[in-house]
Amino acid sequence: MNPMIGKELRQRMRERRGWILPSIYLATLGAVIALVYYGMTKQTSQQGWEIGVGLFMTVAYTQLVLLLLMAPIFSAGALTIEKEQRTLAGLLTTLLGPLQIWWGKFAASLLYVLLLLVAGLPVLSAVFAFGGIGPWEVAMATITTVVILATISAISLYWSSVFRRSVHATAVSYVSVIVMTAVTFIIFLLAQEMSGNQSWNQMAAAVKAPLFFNPVFFLTVGFAPAAQLYPEWVQCAAVSLLLAVVSVLLTLRNLRRAGEMV
Repeated sequence: MNPMIGKELRQRMRERRGWILPSIYLATLGAVIALVYYGMTKQTSQQGWEIGVGLFMTVAYTQLVLLLLMAPIFSAGALTIEKEQRTLAGLLTTLLGPLQIWWGKFAASLLYVLLLLVAGLPVLSAVFAFGGIGPWEVAMATITTVVILATISAISLYWSSVFRRSVHATAVSYVSVIVMTAVTFIIFLLAQEMSGNQSWNQMAAAVKAPLFFNPVFFLTVGFAPAAQLYPEWVQCAAVSLLLAVVSVLLTLRNLRRAGEMV
């Protein structure tokens, strides 16, 4: 194992937030699914499969929002904490290269967020009892969420390589999340209005383009049947991969420059 991964994971799991955050995360998911179930069962016209679909969609979106809020916490401070503690210079002079350092920080940050995702799978899978949702929907929601979290972690790690203070890197990381979720949707609405409110199939690619950066839209198109994943889901996955690769390359460049200054 990359020694950075083992060190980071041990450090994170020994912190108080190592058990507080999973507890808050699961309590929030449980509260949301309980409230939605109570509200839907009050409507006597609701059938079992309709309740299952409603619960699944609610939990999937709630889970994505919570993880988007938590992911920058672990990634944005991964490199800035080394700068604040003045240990980055020593780290860069070890036998670990920039790529190994990046991979250790990235994997440790992503693995902890994935721990939260895996911990919430029983809650997400509880909808099987009502019908309307199968393993395919749960698998696609999980895979899509993992891709989104990996992209956000890579972007946050890049900001961590740019700034010297964790508070600044975390703030800019959250701005990036807001831009990808809210700003892209607003741009899409404005472009749609200017194009004459055409249907989805009639829209120009330039009008649709902002949504391919949107994590919520990415998760939404992931609910489609397998035959309908192309082109929207594939395009969203390609954009996420492109953002992640660019972030990785820029982070490695910053690490190499910092190493040359040591």
